Amino acid sequence: MIISAIYLVLFCFVIYKTSFFGVLKDEVLNNKFYLLAFLFKVSGITVFYVVYQRFYGGIYYSDTYHFFEDSKVIYSVSKWNFSEFVKLMLGVADESANTELFQKYLHLTGIWDKNPEELIYNDNRLIVRLNVLIHFISFGNYFVHALISSLMAFLGINWIYKTFAFLFPKKEIALFFVWLAFPGIWFWTSGLFKEGPALFLMGMLLISLKRVLSDKRYGTKNILMLFLSVVFSFMFKTYLLIPLLVFTVLFFGIVFVFKSIKHNAIVYLTSIVVMVFVSSFALKIFFSKSPVEVISDRQKNFIDVSRGGIFLLALDSSKFLRLPYDFKTVTIDSSIARPTAKISLGASYLYCDPMHEKDTLYCQNNVDTTTSYVLYYYFSKANSTFEVPAINNSTSTFIKILPYSLYITLFKPFFYDARNALDMIDSFENLMILISLLILAFNSFKDRKNGLWCLYFLSIAFCVLLVIGVTSPNIGAIERYRALIIPFIFMSTLLSLDFRPIEKLNKFLKNTKN
Repeated sequence: MIISAIYLVLFCFVIYKTSFFGVLKDEVLNNKFYLLAFLFKVSGITVFYVVYQRFYGGIYYSDTYHFFEDSKVIYSVSKWNFSEFVKLMLGVADESANTELFQKYLHLTGIWDKNPEELIYNDNRLIVRLNVLIHFISFGNYFVHALISSLMAFLGINWIYKTFAFLFPKKEIALFFVWLAFPGIWFWTSGLFKEGPALFLMGMLLISLKRVLSDKRYGTKNILMLFLSVVFSFMFKTYLLIPLLVFTVLFFGIVFVFKSIKHNAIVYLTSIVVMVFVSSFALKIFFSKSPVEVISDRQKNFIDVSRGGIFLLALDSSKFLRLPYDFKTVTIDSSIARPTAKISLGASYLYCDPMHEKDTLYCQNNVDTTTSYVLYYYFSKANSTFEVPAINNSTSTFIKILPYSLYITLFKPFFYDARNALDMIDSFENLMILISLLILAFNSFKDRKNGLWCLYFLSIAFCVLLVIGVTSPNIGAIERYRALIIPFIFMSTLLSLDFRPIEKLNKFLKNTKN
């Protein structure tokens, strides 16, 4: 904890004294605001740790720790063979099961493997690589990684604020607060997950598009930021970043580049429809799949994972097995550093060659109770998955389930069906969303002057929420995946509100000239 405390003090000093080398410098918000906001942001790390200790048995036995453990394994390759480490980081190393690299290191990883057919969510390697680099300065401390993830999220929030601040005169603190204090963002970007870096990329993408398309600032820094953010949008959390990229380019192009166009809302919506057809055509060419087929595959994978399982690996890495999530089917030896397991008599399981995972075989009645396997990993059956009809590559089924998918991503669970304290917190979030939408609808009926921008914010939010609801219909998954997109709904409501800021708060947290 000492090393993480040292880094926290260092970050606070740099933020307050240098505005993080100018990145956090703002004409309206002062250094005191940024320092307090950052302290509030990183306070979520403590809450995250306590919640995982209370509900999930601690971070060391949870999904967040997989990223840390795998990054530690990959980092250890640098001490064994640095040239092999560089190739592994660049994605050009030979990772086959018969290599020394695999036998010594890669077989110890749990989430490093990737499915090349997964086009929506599969970005584990990028986040693992990021944390491998952090290991060079973290001294193996998990909380340093969590702190840097929180810092990246904070920088992303700052960039999102700077992108849209011109729309919210005298509401700047409220705009920043929408992103900073939304419970989902505050919580999920405080652990070692993909959400912190994803929020960083969202901010970088939006601010670079604003600077290039609106402000006509074509400097090297802005062009490089735009290039990197676009590239990473196709590599990392594509279900979120691709819609954000496409919708923002279309909207900013209409509003800032072709300013004289009439009926902007109709043009924008028409452009989205055209883009859907173009993307369908492109997916068919490059991946031989339509968007519906891609989403259908993701839904099948998610439902399969939600059933849980115990995963074993042969000691010579020649066989990979999956058993039902029932510890009566295995006998585990935890007396060694890497636990092993033997399969019980009569147990059934799936198995395959790790290098040919599609060629899966089935053993209905096990008779070998002496062979030991590495206990690779396990996860329990999800008990909070919604019964969403399987798409099965059917466009009509996909369209039919969209309303229900949007409903569960916005309003489930609610107080009446909450099962525990975490569900109550989710219900509070959903109440905030419901109230926000009602206020927005009421204010839009009275005054439509900001309707175009509200349409842009809501189109991003609803598009991503629909994808999440269709492909990942589980309360836990929805809560985490939607966290980075819900604030767009609150931004729409904030834009429609007319309120007077608190003067004393403004004097304390804003620059004096403002």
